[in-house]
Amino acid sequence: MKQGVDNVRFNFLYVDKYSFGRTWVYPESIVPYNMLRYIRSGAATFFIDDKEISVEKNQIIYVPRNCKLSCYAQTDNFSFISIRFTTSVFFEGGDFLADYYGVPLVTEAKGEEKYFDLIYDYIKSENPARIYFVRGYLEILIGTLISRADADNYGILRRNKTDEEYTLEKVRQRIRKSDNRIDSRIQVVVDYIALHPTEHYTPESMAKMAELSKQRFSHLFKEQLGKAPMTYLKELRLTTAARKLLVTNDNISDIAYSVGYEDPNYFTREFKHAFGYTPNQYRKAARD
Repeated sequence: MKQGVDNVRFNFLYVDKYSFGRTWVYPESIVPYNMLRYIRSGAATFFIDDKEISVEKNQIIYVPRNCKLSCYAQTDNFSFISIRFTTSVFFEGGDFLADYYGVPLVTEAKGEEKYFDLIYDYIKSENPARIYFVRGYLEILIGTLISRADADNYGILRRNKTDEEYTLEKVRQRIRKSDNRIDSRIQVVVDYIALHPTEHYTPESMAKMAELSKQRFSHLFKEQLGKAPMTYLKELRLTTAARKLLVTNDNISDIAYSVGYEDPNYFTREFKHAFGYTPNQYRKAARD
């Protein structure tokens, strides 16, 4: 396994099924998350960062975060399942799955459709453990796509060993992640704030939880997770809020409070800065 990505996590946001006629057009917009879409029937044309891509039944299209996306149906009865997710690393200058693992924009499905269906079925169920199954199947789906990535794409690092831009060392440096497993003291804090996002945290209080000095804690945290503790906390809260916006009908204020924001207006500003949409716009875009 490649070093530096042992602790990468994929954060599930939303899944749904869509069906459109030949007149369907999705206007160009910036996508604030990653998407995987399994084409169930028909065909369409996608434009991803101005690259034109034709897709048809039984293909999987990968839409990277922060790309420009527009698309339109080419046939009647165009339908797909769409999964939205984010990653726990920030990959500078490119896309994590595409640039690091060579995952192509389009893959012919060879059984992966079952994972789309399982994720959809579980998230729509009342099973109290549904989110754990969803996360597990999402990782299996992504792992399958990585393992199936075209040999030429997967070998991009090997092909360009002499090309400074794509040397393995360069790629490792571009991933804000430690080559080591997370220190258990840091992991305790990460796990605790994931379970208790509404509590009031400061670098000092988190350092105390880890039984470290503030300076040592902040250094270890950024070294191993690629970002400062308070930045990580904010991103965790906003990602959790994004998921709640898509899978519940809770009002914006309640969601803001549930992830630790006392001021809904401040939450809205922070959310828009992170995702490019206000919470209401984000929810509406998902359901259009």
